[in-house]
Amino acid sequence: MAMPMPNPTNPPLPLLQYQVLSFDVYGTLIEYKAHVLDAFQPLLSRLPPSSPYLNPEPLSSTIPDSATVGSIEFLKLFQRQEDAIKLEKPVKRFDVILQEIWRRVAKELNVDTSEDEAQAFGSEGVIASWPTFSGTLDALRTLSRYFKLVALSNIDRYAWEITASSGASGLGEVQWWKVFTAEDFGSDVSRADDAKLETLIRYCAEQGIQGEGILHVAQSLGHDQAPAKRVGLSSVWLVGDGPRWGKEAESRIALEREVVGYAWRFQDLRGFAEEVARVAEAEKNRGTG
Repeated sequence: MAMPMPNPTNPPLPLLQYQVLSFDVYGTLIEYKAHVLDAFQPLLSRLPPSSPYLNPEPLSSTIPDSATVGSIEFLKLFQRQEDAIKLEKPVKRFDVILQEIWRRVAKELNVDTSEDEAQAFGSEGVIASWPTFSGTLDALRTLSRYFKLVALSNIDRYAWEITASSGASGLGEVQWWKVFTAEDFGSDVSRADDAKLETLIRYCAEQGIQGEGILHVAQSLGHDQAPAKRVGLSSVWLVGDGPRWGKEAESRIALEREVVGYAWRFQDLRGFAEEVARVAEAEKNRGTG
């Protein structure tokens, strides 16, 4: 059964009436989960075969390329460590955060590791290796014909600059109107998800664009879609690779609890860009008919 749509945060405008599209970066434009798992294989290989993090059973037999139960549990562990480290003072640079995640994961799993392995995981090469999802760059090029594009990420500028200059991502080739990173959102990391959107709204207002002219595009429900509703922004939800990583239950709970208010839902950014192009072509044809 298809998921219903939520009540939209704001009455949706015709798509081409929006002026700004803002994008979460890591998880929406950049695919990193599978690459994190790949990088952790040396450590995971030292676990006993009975470890729940090595459970080879696919999460779902009906979802193509479904992740294994063990992989999903490991990513939950990874995320818990990342979230905890980000709340600590002083704030750490992203490469240092990655190194510390490695150390703490190894300690929690009681697995021997080395400082060389931790530093390798936090290296520029690892961050630079994370690619954009298939079709993302073409979609961004299409969308740039109709909107001002904003990259909006809680990752710091150090990580963004590595990602933007990486051939794996190609995001440096995109014509961004503005890029916001963690340094732009204030020191209260506990409310960074709301703060990043409030920063965007303030900046756009300074440029003469009100909040109703902004459309936030993102995959994460907790870090983007729920905050968009809280601050009153219209949004587009990209389902993305969420089902593969066991996010269907979270999606349904978010709807039931009415914490999200996205007005459009697409499988991926390519689908959204195709819809925008279709609308633009239809308007063009009406104008010349």
